[in-house]
Amino acid sequence: METNDIISLQKLCTYYNIPFSFINALNEFELIEIVIIQETQCIYKTQIKDIEKMIRFHYELDINIEGIDAIYNLLNQVESLKDEINELNNRLNLYEDQ
Repeated sequence: METNDIISLQKLCTYYNIPFSFINALNEFELIEIVIIQETQCIYKTQIKDIEKMIRFHYELDINIEGIDAIYNLLNQVESLKDEINELNNRLNLYEDQ
């Protein structure tokens, strides 16, 4: 992965004005992945959208890390079920068109 695809945790925490401990807690619950590049802790930029949601859950809605973990697991299950429904609908349409 290129260095353009990552952002340091220091920059992220400064930009969003959040403590490093919050990001560390998200990592401990495996909600995000922290990578170490040249002795600097970083995240992939693709995770920023999810981190922004988690920041809003925690700081605006006062949801603790355990609650965020539960919400994200449920959202992932919903997304998986949506994908499965779409696949089944496509298969059903294939048989109905015959």
